[in-house]
Amino acid sequence: LPAIAADQPPAASILRLQLWFSNDRLNPDPMDCQAVFPVERWVPMTLGVAATTLRALFAGPTPEETAAGYRSVFSPASADLLKGVHIRNGTAYVDLHDLSQTLSGATSSCGAAEFQAQVSRSLQHYPSIKHVIYAFEGQPRNFYEWMNESCGPANDDCDPRPFGASR
Repeated sequence: LPAIAADQPPAASILRLQLWFSNDRLNPDPMDCQAVFPVERWVPMTLGVAATTLRALFAGPTPEETAAGYRSVFSPASADLLKGVHIRNGTAYVDLHDLSQTLSGATSSCGAAEFQAQVSRSLQHYPSIKHVIYAFEGQPRNFYEWMNESCGPANDDCDPRPFGASR
């Protein structure tokens, strides 16, 4: 979706997105890889707010945001990362295309923390989302193995069944 000019006043047909990116200028602790900071973007109103938020996030910071110190593992190369997202009982089930080669830096300990902090904070900005679980191509185990994380209660033991609704 095209962004709306920052100086354009919001209208009823405009949606404010809040995306969270890393920013070395704003982070007082450079060792804190989960520190993320918000940027606002205005886009045309949509019913798919979570999907619109993720698509904007996965395209990475704009040149203006980059000039202000914002950075991300996401870039135009990962803009098509989202396969689908649905929300059930406060959990966002985020199904991603397997771009593990494109986002190879996301598996470092700091890269993994940045990846998940940026997605989680961008989605948990919405009151209906309390938790985020990820999958590659409908398979959470593939995502969490790529991130070097075990399956357990925090990620529904990598149960693929909830991802059936996003396919």
